[in-house]
Amino acid sequence: MNTVIAIAAAVASLVSGIFVWLQVQEMRRQTRLQQEIYEAAAQPYVWADIRVSEDGGWSLMFVLGNSGQTIAQNVRVMIDPYLPYEERDAEFIERLRPKLERGHSSLAPNHQIAWPLGGSPDIVNADGPRSHSVRIDYEGPFGPVTTAEFVINLDDIREAAARHFGTLHEIREAVDRLASKS
Repeated sequence: MNTVIAIAAAVASLVSGIFVWLQVQEMRRQTRLQQEIYEAAAQPYVWADIRVSEDGGWSLMFVLGNSGQTIAQNVRVMIDPYLPYEERDAEFIERLRPKLERGHSSLAPNHQIAWPLGGSPDIVNADGPRSHSVRIDYEGPFGPVTTAEFVINLDDIREAAARHFGTLHEIREAVDRLASKS
């Protein structure tokens, strides 16, 4: 009888040990998952886009931004084929391309940098490729971030409305005009 009780206790201890081991494994998995969630939330989120200039609603801008919570470092942007631009801006744009490919040392959270490409009708109606592959490599506080790859298609913005939001300078001029009339 004592042997049966001892065997039953040993089996119960073994089963209990297996359950404890499974619980420890699940706790480790949960800890890894929480660490991954923390790191993902703390990473920068760098993006690029073509936008209509808010000042005049006429010209297009190439915009590079960071919508993440931390500083992006060593931000490198490759565009293939390169974006169209007005000939009058050729020298400026040709200097910009290697600068984007070499990389910016840092891009702060919620910061954007914009470069003019030219008048929107000239750009969206230009001959040549319409789709442009964009690849962005950068580093965050935990090392390299997964490469962002996407396509900017100029046909997507071809019929978009050009909106003019106005500027503080224009408001000041309007106030000055009203003041001079009185």
